[in-house]
Amino acid sequence: MWIVVGEALSESSRMFLEPLQSVGKSLKWEKQKKAEWLDSSREMESVSTWSPNFWRKELEEKLTQYIMAQIPSFDSSSNTDETALKQHLSHLEETFLPSLEHRSGFFKEAGLLATYTHCCHASLASHLSTLTDSNHFSFSQCLLVYEWGLNVYKSETCLRPRQSPQHSLSLSLQCLMRIILKTEEKLLAVAQNEVGKALKDAFDVGKPPCPDTAVIQIVTERTEAARCVSESLSEKVEAVCLEECLRFLE
Repeated sequence: MWIVVGEALSESSRMFLEPLQSVGKSLKWEKQKKAEWLDSSREMESVSTWSPNFWRKELEEKLTQYIMAQIPSFDSSSNTDETALKQHLSHLEETFLPSLEHRSGFFKEAGLLATYTHCCHASLASHLSTLTDSNHFSFSQCLLVYEWGLNVYKSETCLRPRQSPQHSLSLSLQCLMRIILKTEEKLLAVAQNEVGKALKDAFDVGKPPCPDTAVIQIVTERTEAARCVSESLSEKVEAVCLEECLRFLE
C-alpha cells in the first residue's frame, strides 16, 4: 500500500487514485466507528495492528518520508553564500511547493487532503529548522529564511487548502507560525552574538583598537534590515542589541 502512496507522489498519475481512495475510506471508517462508540458509550472492539488507526499513523510517516526525500538538499553548515540560499528558497517556492500543490488533488479526491497537508507542512517545517539550526548561519541568512517563511504563511498553497476543515487549517498555520517564531529566536540570538563580539573587539586590550562606531553600525544595519521585513521584528532586533550593550557595560 505504501508503494502506491510513493508512486502517487512521484508520478502524479490517476491510475493510483483508486488505491489512495481505499486508504481514505479506511480512515473514514475509523472516524465513523469512533462516532458510533461515542453515541452508544460502548467500548470499541479490539483491532489488529493493521487497523485504520495504525494506517493513519503509518501513512503520515510514509508521506513525510516521501516528501522529505524530494526537498532539494542544502548544506547550511558549509554554505554561507546568501545567493545560494536565495536560489534554494526560490527553488522551494517555484518548484517544490507547486509540485506539492499539484499532487494535492489526488489526495483530496481520495479524502486524504488533511493528512497530506499536515505531512507537507511537517516536512517543510523540518527542512527550515535544519537550515536555521546551523551555527554558521549569519543574521542575513536567518532573515532570508524568516522572510520566506512569512511569505509562505501569507500565500495560498497546499499548505493552506481552501477546502480543508477549519481545525486542520488552523493546526497547519499554528505549526508554521511556530517555525517562524523559532527562526526569529535564532535571528535575534545571532544579532545579539554579533553585537557582543563587536563590543569585545572594541575594548579588548590585547587586540588592535576597534572603533566603537563598528558596534553602532552593526546595530543600525541589523535593525534597518529587519525593518524591511517587519516593523515589529526591527524593534525586537534593536532591543536585543541594546540589551547586549547594557550587559557588556555592567
